[in-house]
Amino acid sequence: MTTFGNKLDPHYSARTAYGVKGNRQGIVVTNNPSTIDANQILTIRFPNLGENDVIIPGTARLALNVALNGDTDANHIIVNNLGRALVKKISVKLEGQEVMRLDDANIYLCHRDLWMTDKERLNAAYYGLHVDDGGNTAKIRLGAGDAVAATQPDASIAAAFGNRFAVPLDFEILTDHGPFYQAGLNDRLSFELTFNDYGRVIMSTDLTASY
Repeated sequence: MTTFGNKLDPHYSARTAYGVKGNRQGIVVTNNPSTIDANQILTIRFPNLGENDVIIPGTARLALNVALNGDTDANHIIVNNLGRALVKKISVKLEGQEVMRLDDANIYLCHRDLWMTDKERLNAAYYGLHVDDGGNTAKIRLGAGDAVAATQPDASIAAAFGNRFAVPLDFEILTDHGPFYQAGLNDRLSFELTFNDYGRVIMSTDLTASY
């Protein structure tokens, strides 16, 4: 008969590590053309990954500087959650074959983001999602005439990001199924984004305002 001590668990087993360690690298790909307008399509091709490379969920995004044009309204401003509102159609392709298409993406994704937690919303300023500030942060970032520049934390957020915003590339293959492992598919991933109409992005009394 085997006797165990009072503090010894007979069901104890050595700790098993389930994590994977590796070298982390950020890759920036400059898009061509470097500017985009309403109703134009931008194709984003992911790097051709090696057999030991993966994309960590939640790390892929399109970053861009936003400039507003208009002559009669100095207070023109963008809608909330710009990263979603800016794109009206998303097509995801593997080696040129469409695997997902989302029309009216701005409506669906803005609605889905209403279920974000308070912490997620506070951390989404880079994507143009501003919380309980009446849009003042966006006004400061884009130089609107009625912005209250000394207000905190709006001023600090605006100083950190300026007029640079990001569109999240969070299709399920990149977020919900673990790290994206291209070598297992032998296909190269790409996104086609169709940018939205001016009136869906800009709030202005100037009907000719554009971005």
